Order: sequence, then C-alpha cells, then structure tokens
Amino acid sequence: MRIGIVGCGGIALGYAAWLAEEGHDPILWSPSGKSAAGLSGQDIEVTGVLETRFRPVIASDPQVLVEHAEVVIIAVPGYGHKAVIDAILPYAKSCNTFIVSAQLSLSARYLKEQLKAKGVNSSVIAWATTALMSRRSGPTSISIGGIRTRLELATLPADNGVSGLGLCRELFGDRFTEVDDITAIALSNLNPPIHLASAMCNFTRIEKAEYWANYDAITPSVARMIEVLDAERLAVAAAYGVKVRTVYDHYYLTFGFEPGMSLAEMAAAVHEKRKGPPGPTSLDTRFITEDVPFGIVPVIALAEKRGVDVPLHKAGLTVVNALYGRNFENENDLLSWVA
Repeated sequence: MRIGIVGCGGIALGYAAWLAEEGHDPILWSPSGKSAAGLSGQDIEVTGVLETRFRPVIASDPQVLVEHAEVVIIAVPGYGHKAVIDAILPYAKSCNTFIVSAQLSLSARYLKEQLKAKGVNSSVIAWATTALMSRRSGPTSISIGGIRTRLELATLPADNGVSGLGLCRELFGDRFTEVDDITAIALSNLNPPIHLASAMCNFTRIEKAEYWANYDAITPSVARMIEVLDAERLAVAAAYGVKVRTVYDHYYLTFGFEPGMSLAEMAAAVHEKRKGPPGPTSLDTRFITEDVPFGIVPVIALAEKRGVDVPLHKAGLTVVNALYGRNFENENDLLSWVA
C-alpha cells in the first residue's frame, strides 16, 4: 500500500521503517525541510525492537506526498497539526484516508471538517498515541524502543467503506481497538500528564542540559503527581461518559507488566531494562512546548465545559507559564475545536 507520512522525525521514520519492512511503499515529507536534510539517498540504520536498514523516499512538497498516497499519516508534534493539515488539504481526494498519530486538541475533527468543506469525503482516523516509540539516534539512524501492544482509535467515517480498524491492523498489526467517541481519544493520551510531571520535577536538569534518564526520574514522589493528574483526567472522561485507560493500564499495555506493581516500580523496571531514553536537556522540549498547550490545556477546557475541577492541571499550567514567561494556553491554534 502507498503510504504518505507527514514528518521526518523519530516517529515518522519509525513508521516508514516498519511499513517498508512489511512490504508497503512509504514516502515522507518534512514540512520545514530541516528533518529531511541529509536523508535523501541515504540508508537509515534502525536499531531496537526492529533491526534493519532502509532508504527513505522524500517528497519535495505536500502535493507529491498526497498524490502518491492511498493513506496519509500525520506524524508531527501537536503544535504542527493545523499547519500541516492546511498544507495538505488542497491536494486531498476522497480516495485518501487520513490517520492522525496521535490526535491532540481534536485535530482529527478539524481535519474532517475542513475536508467536508472542500467536498472531500475521506475517512479520518484518530489514534490515542503513537503505534511505536522511536527517536532519532543520529543523522541517519533511529532507535525504536518499543511497539505498543494495544492502542485505541476512533474513526470519523466517510461513505467509501473504509474500515479504520481494519486498515490500521493491515498496516501495523493486531494492536488496535476501536472506540465510538472521538472525545475518548482526546482524553486518552497519557504523554501530557506524565511529561508535565517529569519535566516540572526535573526542570533545572533540563535548563542546565544535565543528563537524566526519563524513567529513572519517575520516583515515588513524581509518580504520585502523575497519579493525581490521572485521577483528574479520569474525572473529566467520566463527565463525558467515555471510558479511557488509566496510567496503570498504559504501563501494562505498553510494557507488558502484570497488575500489582506501583507506578514508580514499573518506571524503575523500564529503566533497568532499557537504561533510557534520556530525558530532555533543552527548554525547547516537546514535554512542555507540545504537551502543555496541546495536551494539558485541552483537558482544562473540556473540564470547564462540564464543570469538573482539575486543580493540578491548572496549577501545572500556571507554574509552567511562570517558568517560561509564556502563556501556553494562547499557543494552541486548535483550541476552538475543543472549547
């Protein structure tokens, strides 16, 4: 199958490696051009749970990407979703199917509504998180840390008979479950609360560019903060009548743990096995610049609509705003699709 991947970061390249290994035909487009620099004509070395080499095909512009593709996967940070959606829209056709990996701020709904406004009848599939964990380990290398065993999706359907669940399983295997309400997907991404707690509690390490191991830094105290954030998120989900995984479910399904271990114990076990990945060492980290405006802020907005109190989410936003001297609630260009 011909797959267009928007993005050239670790996740996008991980998808390309996986799909190429499975016999599909992936092509990538870097919206900024920076991530694709030096990739054309080069083999990418893949290590981790997948060991292979592949040569990525790079599209020069969004038109080339979309016209090549049967399926288009959006694999850029949340702060890039609106811009790349607007870039690919002029070339979208009803024969395309779109996957948003992973949805933040109901970006899949924005994409679906913009397609409808153009008269394009395409299915849009929203994932709760990424199908794999992957990062760039060098200019022409990536490390795939894991493939998720279970992942939720929701489909905003078209009349073309495309099964979102069937398509995703064809591409990435039998690891998907379908939910009916896209709001459940909006409230299912565990990265924002986990990353907020980790970043806030290790902030001076990030600012001073000190080495720290991501999972090793989820100590019992940090784990308690994550658990309180998780309880608030679950309360918001309950107010909307949707069922979402807990942070414990996230660890069980991502890393294969059996119930009974504490969150801190599971994080320590992940660190012992993987010895990484390292935590961020720059204030320009997606732990904050993506996950706060496009993960934490939407939860606050959804909570306010149903009168649910989320004091730790609000406090986290206030503290991060003070640390950065910014107002992250104003940096979400998709918030109107949530609030």
